[in-house]
Amino acid sequence: MQTLNWNDVITNAAEYPPSAMTIGVFDGVHLGHQALIRKVTERDFCPVVVTFRKNPKQVLAPRTYAGDIITLDEKLRIFECMGVQRTILIDFSEEFRHLKGCEFIELLIYKGNLRFLVVGNNFRCGYCLDTDAQSLKSITTKRGIGCEIVGPLISGGERISSSGIRAAMIAGDWAKAAAFLGREMPGISGKEMPHHNVQPF
Repeated sequence: MQTLNWNDVITNAAEYPPSAMTIGVFDGVHLGHQALIRKVTERDFCPVVVTFRKNPKQVLAPRTYAGDIITLDEKLRIFECMGVQRTILIDFSEEFRHLKGCEFIELLIYKGNLRFLVVGNNFRCGYCLDTDAQSLKSITTKRGIGCEIVGPLISGGERISSSGIRAAMIAGDWAKAAAFLGREMPGISGKEMPHHNVQPF
C-alpha cells in the first residue's frame, strides 16, 4: 500500500489512477469503518482512504481528548489488509482547518482523481463542519462522480462508534469493544489490560 501526504497530493503534478475514496478519522477502524472501506475496495477503481495523521480532536481540544484507540501504524496495517491501495494522510494544520468542505472535495477530484466517494451518513467536513454528506453528494453528482452514503451499523441496539468503543474500554468491557471493532483488542491475555492510549474523560 502506498502512503501519501496530503500536501504532496495537492501540490505535485503526479497523475493518479481513477480512484474510489472514503474519508474519515477511522479511529479504531471499527465495523462501521470497515463497511465504508469495503465499498471502495469493491469498485473498479483504485481504492483510497483519506484520513488524518492525528485525530483532529487531539489538535482542537488536547486537554479533553481521550486518546487514540489504535496507533496510526496499526490503522495503516488494517487498511492494507483490507485491500486499500493508497492512503492519503492529512496533517490537521491551520491552513487545512480553514479549508471549506467544497474546496476539499474539489481538490480530491482534480488532484486525486476521485471518481467514486463513500462516506457515512453523519459525515461532515470543512471549516466549522460546513459540508455534510448530502452536500457532498450534490457536489460530486454535478461533476458526474458517484457518491454513496452509508447508514450506521447497529449492534445490541446501539450505533457502532469510536466513542462507544472508548466508553467500553474505559469501563473495562473488552467484549463490547471487541464486538464493535470486529476483532479482539490487542494485548489482552487473560485479565491483562490491553495496550491503548484511551484515558477517562
